[in-house]
Amino acid sequence: MNFVGFVGALCVAGVVLGAGAAEKVTLASLLAEMTDPDANTYLPLPRYTARLWSSHDRGSTLPGKPGWFANADASQFVREENNGGRREHVLLDVQGPGAITRFWVTVARTEGKGMLRFYIDGKLSVEGEVLKLLSGGALCAAPLSDSVSTESPYLNRGHNLYLPIPYAKSCKVTYESETLDNPRPDKDGKKRKESFYYNVETRTYAPGTEVESFTLDVLQREKAAIDAANRVLARRQNGADKVVDETLSFDGAILPGESVSRTVTRETGGAIRRLAMAVANGKKPQALRSTVLEISFDGERTVWAPVGEFFGCGYTYEAYSSWFTSCTGAGRMESRWTMPFEKTCTVTVRNLGSAPVSVTLTELEIGPYRWDTARSLHFGACWHEYADAPSRKGAEKLQYDFDYAELEGEGLFVGTTFALWQPSTKWWGEGDEKVFVDGEAAPSFIGTGTEDHYGYAWSRPQPFDHPFLAQPIGIGHGRPVNADNPRRNVVNVRNRALDAIPFTKSIRFHMEMWHWQEDLKLDFAPLACWYLRPGGKANHGADPAAVRRPVRVDEPPRRVDLPETAKLFADFEDGTYGAWQKTGEAFGPGPARGILPEQNPVSGYSGNYLVNTYYKKDETKGTLTSPAFVVEMPFVNFLVGGGNYKGQTCVNLVVDGKTVRTVTGKNNERLEWTHWDVSEFKGKTARIVIVDDRTGHFGHINADCFYFDVAPRK
Repeated sequence: MNFVGFVGALCVAGVVLGAGAAEKVTLASLLAEMTDPDANTYLPLPRYTARLWSSHDRGSTLPGKPGWFANADASQFVREENNGGRREHVLLDVQGPGAITRFWVTVARTEGKGMLRFYIDGKLSVEGEVLKLLSGGALCAAPLSDSVSTESPYLNRGHNLYLPIPYAKSCKVTYESETLDNPRPDKDGKKRKESFYYNVETRTYAPGTEVESFTLDVLQREKAAIDAANRVLARRQNGADKVVDETLSFDGAILPGESVSRTVTRETGGAIRRLAMAVANGKKPQALRSTVLEISFDGERTVWAPVGEFFGCGYTYEAYSSWFTSCTGAGRMESRWTMPFEKTCTVTVRNLGSAPVSVTLTELEIGPYRWDTARSLHFGACWHEYADAPSRKGAEKLQYDFDYAELEGEGLFVGTTFALWQPSTKWWGEGDEKVFVDGEAAPSFIGTGTEDHYGYAWSRPQPFDHPFLAQPIGIGHGRPVNADNPRRNVVNVRNRALDAIPFTKSIRFHMEMWHWQEDLKLDFAPLACWYLRPGGKANHGADPAAVRRPVRVDEPPRRVDLPETAKLFADFEDGTYGAWQKTGEAFGPGPARGILPEQNPVSGYSGNYLVNTYYKKDETKGTLTSPAFVVEMPFVNFLVGGGNYKGQTCVNLVVDGKTVRTVTGKNNERLEWTHWDVSEFKGKTARIVIVDDRTGHFGHINADCFYFDVAPRK
């Protein structure tokens, strides 16, 4: 069933999408709402409030009070209960008709086999191992049930469930695990209890709202709807099936201080369905920051943001794809947020930089939209930068809160993006989100860490994307990718569908600055997205000076320069092994992009990729064999590092079935140049074989940039 058929089937069943209201809240209606590109452009019907239940340190109560920045955010629960002889820890206990809209968990010092139980309307409805239920596909497939980043060890991932769990009367979720109270040895040998982190978001409807409660029977009955929603989300194309009847474009140069605009006027209302562009010199980070997108709806400017941050790639141009925004990595950026207007909209691209910018492939797609004066909302986005922000404040070196956005009016908060640069390799993001809705003194949303808010865990640097989450680049923590040239940039994206936060008067979205290192200066640039009733206000507006400020970015390792006489054989820069043949597990699914999980700093390699057999740490073995080649030039030059074990961690030259040359690493992670004089084998057929036949200490080999030449490289 395609998306149109999926939506049509739901409408026949009594679910009215877009401007209408659901006659009854069901699993199927919530899936339809999640995948309806227009759902959050209207004030919700039925109305609901939202809340975050998390394992945050309960010492955080009110701003300014002792404990406001308390950081013991693991294994904090509502209470403990004895159920049938089981000691269960209550994560959430909520009354009234409602639904769970997002469930995130990560664990430490456990195998992740604790039991999660859902008591819906007073009855045990679902139970199972926590990671299997949330991200292991026990309830549904990805992307509704998924873990990120898939390049991280499984237990170090963020485990996310986006399958909605509706309930008519009440919902209680509990967790049971032996390791919560029984310490286990940690890496340093000390015994510590399990750390269980969770963030669960719920919506609560007004009393009397009719809701069909979640059961395993309902899950089975709605399997087709779940599968259809997963297929739609996996396409990462919000609104792809909506009608587009007008397309405007622009291709050309924009001089410094100048701009180009396109205006659309419609008497019956309309919406931007897709906005795509490429900044031709966008690989220069400054162009992505100082080229600004402005959008006005019905005479109100509600969007002002650098193009890179608006499209979610920051100013590093890393590739990723989500439901609402994407970047190909080759220049094309795309937004699929639905942006409605009653009569007019104007899109402006403004060059606030000091050099011309060539904007190409710009497409502005407009389609019909049913504007409802009582409920329709304008899309908005604001951006600002905390330049040279201190990692701690004051003589006491205290943490502090900073804001993404503070909004006045009525609407829905739907997403955030940030771009970060920091001068340290220590983890920077221990801060919790704190969201104050409609003037509340204590926030109804307190999280457990910046990375937890963005769906991943343990400050893992590996990139990932998901329909609602992304980390296009995440090297701003821990060990640098290259010890000689560390990259310390991070971009995180989180956008909301069912987990949008409604507000009737105001919302303040704050985040803690909670860095582990003192006396640093960071550049932290957050962007917030929302839908707001016309006339609403945001605290951050245009800031030309900020986008003109030079950005700080550490470039990826450069590909080495080769002599004019060189003939490149392999450098793996396409991210694959090509025609090389591998055996065993050590070489993983492909070349490594820098360090692998838990590895010490790797340096000296060329470009972005190298052969690195630290896959699954030092516990795997294998070989990688090159295609055959005829020896024509007298020298083979290449980079090698890793273990110093003859015959076990080595690079070999094989001629006529015999190993005639071999070299190992030096028991360190720095790749250094080596060469073989192969002149005596001229005219013979040879192969290069990279060997990892050792486990344990330095049981791996690193290699890169094989080329033939008339002279050795020293």
